[in-house]
Amino acid sequence: MLTIKLPQIFRVHQVPRIFWEDGIMSGYRHPKSSALDCVLSSFQMTNETVNIWTHFLPTWWGWGQGQRRGRD
Repeated sequence: MLTIKLPQIFRVHQVPRIFWEDGIMSGYRHPKSSALDCVLSSFQMTNETVNIWTHFLPTWWGWGQGQRRGRD
């Protein structure tokens, strides 16, 4: 069975102060995360998960609608 190790998520005091955001206490990715780590983190609850999915899903829906209309 294929298992994927999701990247570690950090609390605010575990990342350099320059990355701190007001009111966000947890859900930080490592400052030197790879591109793959960033993609994988979209499948776990972080401080950006809802923002990612509320942009990602409508974008794909709109793209699909455009593709369907282009064939008509």
